[in-house]
Amino acid sequence: MTLTATRPVMSQREVMTWLRDSTVFDSLSDTDLQLFLPAIRILNFKPMDRAIGEGKFSAALYIVVDGHFKVVRPSGAVVPLLDPGEVDALYEFRRGDCFGEYSLLDNHPASASVIAAEPSQAIQIPRREFNSVLMSDYRIAKTVYHNLLLLLTGRLRRSLRV
Repeated sequence: MTLTATRPVMSQREVMTWLRDSTVFDSLSDTDLQLFLPAIRILNFKPMDRAIGEGKFSAALYIVVDGHFKVVRPSGAVVPLLDPGEVDALYEFRRGDCFGEYSLLDNHPASASVIAAEPSQAIQIPRREFNSVLMSDYRIAKTVYHNLLLLLTGRLRRSLRV
């Protein structure tokens, strides 16, 4: 993955705002959210950069800050393409959406690739630190897992309407 600047580095206050606004962390207090801060990385992507590779372990949760990402399969079909507009997406993630939760939850390789469709930025929370915070507080874990369940069932319902 090649990382490039798409916008200035975010302040801790901006990161907290993104966490507060994320569906995954809905109903958590600022004190709860601050537990995730030490692990957070801000990643910048160029068009066609892979955030997650199909068949590879994705050991993090991502929250889209800027730009957008496409979910594509098979990953091999992405390599020869030069324009993200040529890629047919199974799903798209935009500002505020999160991805990487499947592998984060079930510890299996990704079933699809996630690529940047334009210059994009995402917050990354690695699995180890994510799980560490959840294991440290049952209430936080219950809230986050509940939110992830609602997020995933919502996506499933939308996909069934297609």
